[in-house]
Amino acid sequence: MNNKGQTLIIFVILIPIIILMIAIVTDVGILQNEVTKATEVVDMAIHEAFLKGDESVVRALLVENAIPVDDLNVSLEEDEIEVDLTYQVDALFGRIVGLESYDVRVLRVGKKSNDKVIIEKKE
Repeated sequence: MNNKGQTLIIFVILIPIIILMIAIVTDVGILQNEVTKATEVVDMAIHEAFLKGDESVVRALLVENAIPVDDLNVSLEEDEIEVDLTYQVDALFGRIVGLESYDVRVLRVGKKSNDKVIIEKKE
């Protein structure tokens, strides 16, 4: 019996699966990187807004860090600031399955207590 070529068939079957897994990992990595970047900038902006007492600092810092601010809501009260930021990131490999973009949403609340700023994720 001739067993030549069996490995080639398995290899041909597994290549698309491996490529699909690499594509998914790449897109999830890009999305996670964007969420982390946006969260860090929003946290920094909350600290700055408390220092300066002005909510426009949030928008300025986001723009400075190349984060879209089309859907940004900021509410600053005496001891609390809430930032709700939503924007879209273009999909790299998601277009293969019909996903043009991914939504990024950062919703953070900063509270000032005893001259310390405490930032929490709001759900």
